[in-house]
Amino acid sequence: MEELLKQFMEQMDKRFDQMESRFDQVDKRFDKVEQDIRSLTEEVRLNQTKNRSHFKHVESQLEQQQHTFQVVGDEIKGDKIDIQYLNQKISKLDMEINNLIQRFHS
Repeated sequence: MEELLKQFMEQMDKRFDQMESRFDQVDKRFDKVEQDIRSLTEEVRLNQTKNRSHFKHVESQLEQQQHTFQVVGDEIKGDKIDIQYLNQKISKLDMEINNLIQRFHS
C-alpha cells in the first residue's frame, strides 16, 4: 500500500512538474506578447506623431496655395477690368477712325 501511495505521489509530482513547465512556457509566451504589444504601441505613437506633423505641413502648404490662388485670382480680376476698359477705348477709336474714313471718302 505504501508502495502504491509512493507511486501515486511520484506521478503527481511528475504531473505537477509538467504543469509547472507548461506554465513557464505560457509565461514566456505572455511576456513575448506583452513585449510585442509594447512595441506596437510605441510604433503606433511614433506613426501618430509623424502623421500629425505631416498633416500640419500639408495644411500649411494648402494655406499657402490658397493664398496664392487668391492673389492670382485678384490679379486676373484686375486684368479683366483693364481689358474691358481697353476694349471700350478701342471700340471708340475704331468708331472715330471709321468716321474719319467716311469723311475722307466723302
